[in-house]
Amino acid sequence: MQHAHLDVETGMTPARKRWSVAVHQISELRAGRGIHALEGRPWQLFVHFAFVLLLYVTVTLTIPISQVAEAKRGVDKFASSVTFEHGGGIEGEGNLESVSNVYDSILYGQAFIQELLTNDEDVHAKPGHKSKFFLEVNRLINSIVVVQRRVKASDCSYPAMKPMYKQCFESLDDHEITSGHLVLKNGRRIPYSERLDGFAVELPLSQDEALSGYQELMEGGFWDTATREFNLRFAFHNSPGHYTSNVDIHFEYSPYGEVQKEVESAYMRLKPYSKEVQGSKFAVFQLVTLGFAVVLFGHYATSIYGQPHCRWGLARALHPWHLTELLNYILICVVIYLWFQYIEDPRRSSMRFDSTKFQDIGPLAEQYFHIIFLMAVVLLLWTVRTIEFFSFVGGEKMKKVSGIIEQVVSALAPFALIVAVVFVGFVCVAHVIFGSEDEQFDGPLASLYTLLIWFVSLGGGHRSSMDVKPGGFFFMIFFIMICMVLLFNMFIALVMAAHDEVMSDENELPHLVKPMNYVVADWICDQIGVGPYLVDPYNSAYEAKGKQIRRIGFGGILDAVKHQLEREQEEERRVQEMRQHIQQARAAQAEHRGKSELVQ
Repeated sequence: MQHAHLDVETGMTPARKRWSVAVHQISELRAGRGIHALEGRPWQLFVHFAFVLLLYVTVTLTIPISQVAEAKRGVDKFASSVTFEHGGGIEGEGNLESVSNVYDSILYGQAFIQELLTNDEDVHAKPGHKSKFFLEVNRLINSIVVVQRRVKASDCSYPAMKPMYKQCFESLDDHEITSGHLVLKNGRRIPYSERLDGFAVELPLSQDEALSGYQELMEGGFWDTATREFNLRFAFHNSPGHYTSNVDIHFEYSPYGEVQKEVESAYMRLKPYSKEVQGSKFAVFQLVTLGFAVVLFGHYATSIYGQPHCRWGLARALHPWHLTELLNYILICVVIYLWFQYIEDPRRSSMRFDSTKFQDIGPLAEQYFHIIFLMAVVLLLWTVRTIEFFSFVGGEKMKKVSGIIEQVVSALAPFALIVAVVFVGFVCVAHVIFGSEDEQFDGPLASLYTLLIWFVSLGGGHRSSMDVKPGGFFFMIFFIMICMVLLFNMFIALVMAAHDEVMSDENELPHLVKPMNYVVADWICDQIGVGPYLVDPYNSAYEAKGKQIRRIGFGGILDAVKHQLEREQEEERRVQEMRQHIQQARAAQAEHRGKSELVQ
């Protein structure tokens, strides 16, 4: 029977000596430099979650989300409720949804202005116009503006078609007119406005004058075959909610016959620090949130600077969770920059509600939306960031759940590559087969959105697509079998595999292995000439040789050392017991020999 070989100086097995040295170095690093990479603290979960809640409150104080949602629904319903009488020999009424050509959109615009400026009072060209649509709570401000974008004529016909197709009016991409004047049939000259991005005409907030001006545009031929976009823009203010909105009724005319229509409304607060909107409370929350973020960043920077070597500091910065946290800090800096840019914007400070001139607050509203959107992204990413901290509380079960999530995230990269490659092929095929028959597939992006919805079984229209010929049934069979069955079940298999791997870590001998972020950090440092970390426990002296090295979560070095030491301590205990038995046997043998000599 062979026994474990013991070191002459220490009386330890080689494995025991190796792990003891590793633990000693780790203990020195933790005590001497305050290293935080090996384990987290339970308070981190609660602190980061508190910051998520604080950030949410700050976002809701930036814009009244619930009130804005109600206002947006009101604008959409009003735009859909406006009706107009069809022209060109077509009988009956139409609405926004039924607009199918340029002439329909012109008639709709006329009806929209009439309904928008209808009120129960005799109000003429007065700022703060009250319409029935706004239910006496919103107020129209400034004026209404009619804007169109045009293209110049081009020669695109075959020679045989020139007698019938003398001129072409193509898309805006290469043929848009961005200067000069548009001369109407009645002699009126309309200049191009760079501020409004098109040929623009302002109409006052008086129904009679606005309709008269619109009728003049119709008679002068403001819209024709060269028109590619037509917009009706106006703004209103709501004092109960203290928000201002820019509304754009947008029509886009394709050179191939389609008319796209959309109602866009953007909202903002022009005076976010005024006492009417509790500006002091808002400022306090902004400062508290910023201070909280600075403290968290200080802890983040300290945890990197507190590493024993710059290689470990870089490795910590490259950790997936810490990359997510770094991205959050970068986005917060962008939000702060955009906010100061918005506050200092002269268009905001010079905005006058009593002016009768259109002031185009659309770009301001768009910038405000970008600020809210980026804050929402930070809120989302910071919520995801808290997943790591669940492993620090709740005992072993919570660590297992967190480990499963980390394993799934780490395995998503190759799976996402497979899904991307397969989906690109299916998107191209779907666009080719269904693009001319179904608007859900009329472009590559539209096809991608539709197939992604189908992939998670949330969409409809599968049967109607199968009836499209040729190739519909063939495509659907392949998509269902490969994407909806095979790939979706592969994702479920990834989750199960992550669960099995985390569970197997308890029963297998863990290795002190180098995670991928440490490998990348070492490679970067080698390329720029940074010296090696000579006492790195992750070096080859402490790694398993000739074995398949696997990662333990996103690190897990301390747990690996702890489990291995328990096994080594058990092994050492058995060796010590064996040595005691041998010594006792030798003592008994010596005693027996002594007695034998005395007898002799």
